[in-house]
Amino acid sequence: MQVFYKIISKGYDLLDVIYFRDFKKSPRKAVLDRIYENEKVLDLCTGTAANAITIAKEKSNTKIVGIDLSKNMLKVAHNKIRKNGLKNIRLFEMDATHLKFKSNCFDKILISLVLHELDEELAGKIITEANRVLKDSGEMIITEWEPSKQLFKRLLFAPIHYLEPKTYRKFIKMDLYSYFERYGLNVQEDIHCDYTRVITLKKI
Repeated sequence: MQVFYKIISKGYDLLDVIYFRDFKKSPRKAVLDRIYENEKVLDLCTGTAANAITIAKEKSNTKIVGIDLSKNMLKVAHNKIRKNGLKNIRLFEMDATHLKFKSNCFDKILISLVLHELDEELAGKIITEANRVLKDSGEMIITEWEPSKQLFKRLLFAPIHYLEPKTYRKFIKMDLYSYFERYGLNVQEDIHCDYTRVITLKKI
């Protein structure tokens, strides 16, 4: 798995260039709009820190913590953060199923384009652990792929559709409202963006 992420780490940000070109319709904007100043945000499986950096630029008083298991993704993320001169992001190499944080300590938790890549047991462990460190008044914000009904966008999305693991095809057909209820989370908002949906959850 580390080898795979080493291969894709340098080109991972092409997702924003190809699929999220229109920032106003992108999941980055939808996530940003749900983060407020002075909050403490955890970006699980942060990758190259695209969400974290977007938030840090616009919300200078917000503290963002990004974690990932991939050293190569984190290396790219560190370089981007340094180039942007950002001081309100901290990155850690960490397993999302065993977070080294106290319970009830984050206002917002982001899980972006992750769950569809995992089998249900592993995804469940990540959600359960995220729920543990989320404040009772906090929100979990999930970004996941959503194939478009427009022909042009369907064609552009085809590489993602065919390159994603088998778990992706099962995940996008699931009733996510019921899925998250299993983990004690209620859907508060479900926003449809370019190629994605951004789901805001609160503890039941």
